[in-house]
Amino acid sequence: MKHVSLVDYNDGSSLEEKVNEWIVDNEDTLLEIIDIEYTQHGNVYLAIITYEERE
Repeated sequence: MKHVSLVDYNDGSSLEEKVNEWIVDNEDTLLEIIDIEYTQHGNVYLAIITYEERE
């Protein structure tokens, strides 16, 4: 199991787009996306993607 974190600032409006772009860019190596967790700390928005990679 692996994790990747993506960050956005201010209103976090582009974070979901960043997540979707990362998935598309890495779809050849992804076996399964296990979870996507979104959190906010002040004006910092964070997405943590948990996934399994193809061997």
